[in-house]
Amino acid sequence: MEPKEIIRDTQKSINWQITFKVIIIGFIAMVLLIPKFMILELIGERQKTAEISNQEVMQTWSLAQTVRGPVLMLPYIERNYDSNGKELSETLQSCYLLPKTLNIDGEVFPEKRKRSIYETIVYESGINVSGSFGKPDIESLKISPDDIVWEKATILVAISDLRGISDKVAFSWKGTSYSFMPGMENPLIGANGISLPLNELSTNSFPADFEFTLQLKGSEALSFAPLGESTEVKLQSAWNDPGFEGNFLPADYNIDNNGFTANWKVLNFNRNFPQIWKNSEYRVTDADFGVRLIKVADHYQKSSRAAKYGILVILFVFLAFFLNEVISKQRVHPFQYILVGFAILVFYLLLLSISEQIGFNPAYFISAIAVILMVLLYSRTFLKTWANALIQALILTFSFGFIFVLLQLETFALLVGSIGLFAVLALTMFFTRKINWYGE
Repeated sequence: MEPKEIIRDTQKSINWQITFKVIIIGFIAMVLLIPKFMILELIGERQKTAEISNQEVMQTWSLAQTVRGPVLMLPYIERNYDSNGKELSETLQSCYLLPKTLNIDGEVFPEKRKRSIYETIVYESGINVSGSFGKPDIESLKISPDDIVWEKATILVAISDLRGISDKVAFSWKGTSYSFMPGMENPLIGANGISLPLNELSTNSFPADFEFTLQLKGSEALSFAPLGESTEVKLQSAWNDPGFEGNFLPADYNIDNNGFTANWKVLNFNRNFPQIWKNSEYRVTDADFGVRLIKVADHYQKSSRAAKYGILVILFVFLAFFLNEVISKQRVHPFQYILVGFAILVFYLLLLSISEQIGFNPAYFISAIAVILMVLLYSRTFLKTWANALIQALILTFSFGFIFVLLQLETFALLVGSIGLFAVLALTMFFTRKINWYGE
């Protein structure tokens, strides 16, 4: 065989080896997706266990609270007549009067409760409710003032979880103090609550100022209903991760390291029910708004997001080892690729288990350092020099660092991630531009 043919056959053999190696590396990366998905499933299971623990804590403490009220219920006699004007029957019905002004001023005191290794956010609150009732426009409902049964008038306040009431509730009406009674069930206002009979009312009792204070425990969220012709709500708390939810957002708010303050102002024009109605014409349960004490991206969410980037880290590291093979002519066995890939996957198991104990950020640092050192020491056993091993370790460090930065970003995570991947691809193209892949 001629020398030229020998050289050509050698080059073909080298090309085939490189192509085969790329196929093997790609196959290994695909196989490693299986344990990656198993890790994601494990994170999901741990998160569900944490949620069950949270629900158990909230059930024993008190659930998310919604306060709607006060609403003045005025019973009236509805008379039925025949065509000759003769009264046939009488039935007792109800009309509902909402406050003209409603002012709510509250402070939320958050607490972190733990069951085993799981943490739940609960709170205590002090809520001062004040305002005034105007004279009821009964004639607009075509009800005669003489048909109002004033001695059965009742103040209703809906509270979603009565277990959260931690002190007696006194109601002030025109300067006179009354005590609420437990129990209130009205589908128009709420399933649970407290009530107060005001059997001394008459048409001369209006306008009337009112005030009461709630010492209320709850979990995660606190909401109110905009029942006033003008409703103003002011809330403050030391919690600095609030999530405003419901039908209305605050008119203004401030969030800093010391907590948050938020102010809502809602007019009767902003909702779909009037200030007075009769029977079951309207309900007020669909207009709630308030705040949720959220934990922004807890360690389970962050661990899940980090694990989703796992294949990207594996590809970065495998690419670095493959380019080292091509440039330094130092062959790396597929089994060594597999071990390095598993080392990266073990990082996510370490991250999950350690973050449950000490939090996400320190767990990420500890897990990353452990895996980087392991890969550095192991790669030195089959690479020619410490410099080559350090380069591989630095690339793994960059990968973990890049993913950590993406996890800290929320609004710009996709943008930064896209730019980062573009930069990595551009640098790879630049540093491999002079490689003679065909050996020609």
